[in-house]
Amino acid sequence: MVDASDGDANRHDISDSASELTRMTDADPQSLAAYYDKWAESYDADLPKMGYDAPVRAAAIMVAQDIAFDAPILDAGCGTGLTGQELARAGYTDLTGIDLSLESLQAAEAKGVYRHLKKRDMNKPLAFGDNGFAAVQCIGTLTYVREKRKLMAEFCRVVKRGGIVSFTHRADLYDDAFVKVLTATTRAGLWEQISHSDPMPYLPNHKDFGDK
Repeated sequence: MVDASDGDANRHDISDSASELTRMTDADPQSLAAYYDKWAESYDADLPKMGYDAPVRAAAIMVAQDIAFDAPILDAGCGTGLTGQELARAGYTDLTGIDLSLESLQAAEAKGVYRHLKKRDMNKPLAFGDNGFAAVQCIGTLTYVREKRKLMAEFCRVVKRGGIVSFTHRADLYDDAFVKVLTATTRAGLWEQISHSDPMPYLPNHKDFGDK
């Protein structure tokens, strides 16, 4: 149950919300929630048209890192549940999703793959106890997090020792400040890097991201 307490042809065949994605990079949480609430209805149809495959890749990472299929996983920024859906297809059964958009959470709930779904702003502390998850994934969401260092520390807090923190970030935003966040988290002894991919296409069929 949702907890609301707190090709060229493809490029012309996506919703207006998808077309306006670049405008949201610096949006405040209220504007961001409203944007994704509006987009939720067509999101699942738009993403495949834009060539988005990060959820599939993210699920494969969990399998490759030997995360047990019955282990609890936090899907941070779960959106409409595309990420959770791929985890479920891979065999994972204990998924918790958090997102800022209530409409997206309701779409995720309809997929029937999450044990828990909660409305959360990841610029604030995560409302979970310590060491409660075997892994956390944050796919396609870091763009909108202002307090990235605090969020990474929170991920490390809620994931048990030996667990996995897996995330994606846009290459154009993978700047010196972001590198410092990762370095600081490592120096604090909160995690160690075990894998780092080369840059991959983000939205290859999106008019503003296709050439990046």
